[in-house]
Amino acid sequence: VAAVVFAFIVSLCWGIWSVGSSWLSDLPDYKSADAYNTAQPTVVYASDGQTVLAEFQLENRDPVEINEISDYALKGTVATEDERFYDHGGVDLQGIVRAVVVNLSGGQEGASTITQQYVRNTILSSEMNEISIKRKVREMTLAEEMEQIYSKDQILMMYLNTINYGDNCYGIQAAAKHYYSVNASDLTIAQAATLIGIPNSPTMYNPVVNPDNALDRRNVVLSRMLTNGVITQEEYDAWKRKF
Repeated sequence: VAAVVFAFIVSLCWGIWSVGSSWLSDLPDYKSADAYNTAQPTVVYASDGQTVLAEFQLENRDPVEINEISDYALKGTVATEDERFYDHGGVDLQGIVRAVVVNLSGGQEGASTITQQYVRNTILSSEMNEISIKRKVREMTLAEEMEQIYSKDQILMMYLNTINYGDNCYGIQAAAKHYYSVNASDLTIAQAATLIGIPNSPTMYNPVVNPDNALDRRNVVLSRMLTNGVITQEEYDAWKRKF
């Protein structure tokens, strides 16, 4: 009996390994710049080579460096989306366990790290709507690989430059300009919190289309910022009262 059980376990492990290997056999080249969705506008100039006649772009993007982004947006994003971002290696096993417990208890919490979300939105964008173990394994593998070649701040910057903020805005700078007519570096606490809340559901939490939903989501983000020490109790109380 022991021999049969052992053989079954070996066969099972071999099968899992074989399936996993097949899933990872055609991973995109994450080291190539072409893997990331960072397209810039096509600019049409007049014959003088300087006067801009038109810009064509399906997605509104305006990439910035990390020092051009408000600390509230940087730290608030981590506090809301991935509070252990600076502690894990791309995949947060502790976060996965916590999310399972919360969801089984009737709550709602995701387990994807910021790195995983970035991978899903760029390198694996063609698979992002697939709900499967295969896609999740590919996503987790690429997230761990990316953490070997990019720093945490680089990954956070790339994430904030590509995430969907609704109204065809991709990236924190484009969103800040669109919704508040300010640079990402000048976002207030409430403005940063509102933008941080949008990617969870770019239509539902769009402050133009659904202001009430956006306000509720903003207050959830403010709470996360308070809990993680990004803002003080006084700042939380003051900004939560603002509409």
